Amino acid sequence: MNRFAIAMLAGTLAMVGSIQAQQKEFSFRYIKQNGRATPEYFHQGLHVVVNFDYSQRNHKGAWLLLDMAAASTRRFVLHKADVKLLTPGGRELMIAPQQTVLADSAALTMLVQNARIWRRDLLSYFPQRSTLEPIKFQITPPGTGTTSDESVVDNDRVATGPVLFKTPEGSWDAGTYRLEVNTEAGTAALPIRLE
Repeated sequence: MNRFAIAMLAGTLAMVGSIQAQQKEFSFRYIKQNGRATPEYFHQGLHVVVNFDYSQRNHKGAWLLLDMAAASTRRFVLHKADVKLLTPGGRELMIAPQQTVLADSAALTMLVQNARIWRRDLLSYFPQRSTLEPIKFQITPPGTGTTSDESVVDNDRVATGPVLFKTPEGSWDAGTYRLEVNTEAGTAALPIRLE
């Protein structure tokens, strides 16, 4: 009976080790944490702040709402394809296309309404910037404007707005995700911790 118990324990440990190996460990340099859900990246003139207060605790649906703001001492154009989310399991998700937003507009309208009191103005993290450049990668609710796949970022301009990701699994697992913003001025990596 002891051999059976030892064999079971060894099998369980091997399975746990395998599962942990599948969980990607991310490193985050140049991050200042402002509260539970507002990481701030600043390095070599590239400044990115993300807030996800609502999504941190409310991620049982298919959508994840992140509010993002970016500025830089070096001018660049932030493209929609420059922003991605890496899951703890290693999957790479791009910002959802507007067609997907339109197809699920009822769920997104509810998400935006429920998140309203949790969302924060990120402009206070950029007091020296004088011009606002809206990030309009997606428009919610649909019909309230036009989308743009790019936004200008520089020393005088803060690009800010919501970004939406959709998971094919239907809900988001708890864990630490990695938001990457790849730009000509550098790559910002911010932790998105879902509880």
